Amino acid sequence: MRQLSMPKSLHEVFGQQQTLAEITIVLLFSLLGTCCIYYQYALSATPVSPWKLLLGLLIIADILAGFVANFSRGTNNYYAVRPTSRLVFIAIHLHLPLVAWLLQADIGAATLIWLVTILFALSVNALHRSSLQLFVAGALAGIGVLLVLLLNLPLWFTLVALFFMLKVMFSFAVDHYPHSVREQP
Repeated sequence: MRQLSMPKSLHEVFGQQQTLAEITIVLLFSLLGTCCIYYQYALSATPVSPWKLLLGLLIIADILAGFVANFSRGTNNYYAVRPTSRLVFIAIHLHLPLVAWLLQADIGAATLIWLVTILFALSVNALHRSSLQLFVAGALAGIGVLLVLLLNLPLWFTLVALFFMLKVMFSFAVDHYPHSVREQP
């Protein structure tokens, strides 16, 4: 597939190059996934002010878009040659506690899941260039999924928490294409 050069402002999302198919899939998944989560939220949650709802849904859309985009070769390769940027990206991901606060979910559970996610992501990231990275990431993802499910959260927040965890510690922290030709920083 033909690679498109991405504007510098989108490098952190899509890398320096991306295919039109991957961009389309990322956007569609984010939009449809956010609509599905909103539907579940509307069925079960206490209404919040419109600005909190809109901001919460935008953050959820970002979580879902990042979950898929991080599996693309363009995004993967962008961060594979920028280890400091990868650490900063992991560190700034306060998305889950923020969604919990905005949409009145369990902030304690959100903080626990966030902390576990960050610790797992840092552990996986530390295995960069190790043949064990993908295996360890899979095992930690399994532990994380069990933790989220055992917390018995509303379905909408369970979905957000699972995608957040998998985005940061599996789709982002793992170098999915370790033998591919890398773009230069």
